[in-house]
Amino acid sequence: MPTPSTKEIRESFRDYRNDWDEIRKEASADMQAISVEGPWDPEDRQSRETKGRPCIHFDQINQFLNQVIGNVRKSKRAIKAQPKGDGASDQDAERRGALIMGIEERSQAQPIYLYAFECMIERSYGFARLATEYDDDESFNQSIVIKPVMNPDTVLFSPHYKQPDASDVPEAFLLDRIPKRDFKRKYPKARITDFAGEIMGEDHVSDWITDHFVQVAENWRVEHKRSQLLLVETKEGLQIFTEDEWKQAKELVRGEVKRERTIETPYVMQYLTNGVEILDEIEWAGTRIPIIACFGPERWVMVGGQSKRELLSMVRFARDPQMMYDYLASSEAEVAKKVPKVPWVGPKGTFESDKEAWENCTDEGFAYLQWDWAEIFAQTGQFPPSPTFTQYQVAFSEWEGAKDAAARALQSSMGITPLPTAAARRNEKSGVALEKVEDMESLGSFHFIDRYENCFLHNLGWQINQLITPIYDTERQMPMALPDGKRKLTQIVGQTSHPIDEQGAYEVQDLDPEHVHTAKGEFDVTISTGPSYDSERDEQSSFVDQLIENMANLPQPGTPQAKVLALGIRMRPTLGPIGKQIADVFDPPDPSNLPPEAQAAIQQMQSQLVALQQENAALHQDRAGRVLEQQTKVTIEQMKQENENLRSQLANDIKVLLAEIQTKAQDDAERQQMYKEFWIENHNAAHEFAMQHQAQQHAATLAAAQPDQQQPNDQSQV
Repeated sequence: MPTPSTKEIRESFRDYRNDWDEIRKEASADMQAISVEGPWDPEDRQSRETKGRPCIHFDQINQFLNQVIGNVRKSKRAIKAQPKGDGASDQDAERRGALIMGIEERSQAQPIYLYAFECMIERSYGFARLATEYDDDESFNQSIVIKPVMNPDTVLFSPHYKQPDASDVPEAFLLDRIPKRDFKRKYPKARITDFAGEIMGEDHVSDWITDHFVQVAENWRVEHKRSQLLLVETKEGLQIFTEDEWKQAKELVRGEVKRERTIETPYVMQYLTNGVEILDEIEWAGTRIPIIACFGPERWVMVGGQSKRELLSMVRFARDPQMMYDYLASSEAEVAKKVPKVPWVGPKGTFESDKEAWENCTDEGFAYLQWDWAEIFAQTGQFPPSPTFTQYQVAFSEWEGAKDAAARALQSSMGITPLPTAAARRNEKSGVALEKVEDMESLGSFHFIDRYENCFLHNLGWQINQLITPIYDTERQMPMALPDGKRKLTQIVGQTSHPIDEQGAYEVQDLDPEHVHTAKGEFDVTISTGPSYDSERDEQSSFVDQLIENMANLPQPGTPQAKVLALGIRMRPTLGPIGKQIADVFDPPDPSNLPPEAQAAIQQMQSQLVALQQENAALHQDRAGRVLEQQTKVTIEQMKQENENLRSQLANDIKVLLAEIQTKAQDDAERQQMYKEFWIENHNAAHEFAMQHQAQQHAATLAAAQPDQQQPNDQSQV
């Protein structure tokens, strides 16, 4: 596309300024209503002050604006990356999100976001911008930075956009007004620096150049490049190429073009101009204009038979109630000013007696006051009336009622609930009840917060995500902010693709999973809302305390009850990374869903476990051999004992026989008695032997079973 002429730029600037004129006038009235002077018209204020009439401004709007801003401030918004395709994984998205958080921290983005939101609710529009800067003076590495737009009126958008977030705006201006002497110093290569002669006679030049100042503008334009998209059938299947890619690939890849269509690829150009010449032109790395709009609710109204855009602020419908409140307060003060300052009235000479007491009676208490009636009676011959006290009552209650009605109208216009809620009437003090009251109060302004999140922040995050690949295209180390609040330096890796191979595919080198690969995968962004850091830490501490108190009643990991508990923990985003760790204890993640590096670590641990089990088996076998040897020794000792018992029994039997032979001469009764005694002795010896043998077998059995009983404990210890 050819470079636009300065005349074309000046005409666009004047047209856009006229289109936004009404919106800017309404925004100016909004800002006047919340200023120190209040919504009073300057001429009315001057007229009242000249005549000594009260002109009071009791601010009611700013406190409600501060409540809304405070709610947004305490719950910071985060831009998160989501995998979209082309090989992107959840882990890649987490690292990309951490890189975005690092960009935000380096830019101190939260105050910039809040200021854009503040401008939106105050005047209906606010802005932020994206830029790129070199890391230092000795490097070609660039980084993405987020910058504020302190004066929203320095941005001028083309009105020809259709998206609520104005992400499709085709042209925009970012203005800067500088003195002429500074212009010569800042732009020494400019061809026109004196701004005199015929150049000043051109159309609309006076909008850019005045006697002492020069307006320098960044003119951003979205332009398009037409090209062909080809569907090629190769031996690997159907593949899509651009026309330039196919020119490179068809020498290596055999294929036939099956379909083609014309596409328009957008690209963004920045033209730096002073209205009479182009000072510089730069192609932007993204496809959207990097001026991010934070617009209030949009309305279209019919004016003169044509539709006209209106942008609303929270102040817009509160201006009249605030004006009414200030007028009533000023009128009440004016009435109060008319209250009589002389309460006691009487004929001349009445207060000569006790004059000092009469002068101080309205400030001090006296038991009595005297008045001079005798002198007046002597002069007139008539008894004078006594001094009278002037009664004057002002209906201040009616004024206060009118002011209260104006205050309630002001609250309603800003979406604030003027009447107490049911919870407030019941005087509920629990945390859940108070949270519900706060939620009801925030519903009236939620449409502003929704546009802040889903329009402003989403467009900003989308553009940052798109810029990461072309800007972070070289290897370097970048700071990253992790969700748990920690910071670390991470290696950034840019392009990872090689030229097309013979099969028509890109060769991709091995990727280190710990690095951030900016050219890998496609991602989208989402906006998450989190609690403040202090409240998140408090909830984490309270939740862990509850778990510790109920430790005995917690389910075993892996059971259905434990999985339900883990699901409930994961549904509480305020617990943060600590909650995820606790949930993983009760419901360990599926190894098949883990990242490759985690699966490799698990496989290594499993290999180590197998080796330990084999070593444990060898130790168990050695222990079993020693136990068998001990059992053999015990058995041999038992056999020796049995033989000894048999010899003892045999000796006893021999004694019985010898006794019988030696006592043949004795009578039968004595012989039977002797035999009985020897038999009992022999039987007792045999019984004792049997009992000893049974005890030895029981001990051997216990010794043999002992290694098997100890085996599970040994394995668990290993």
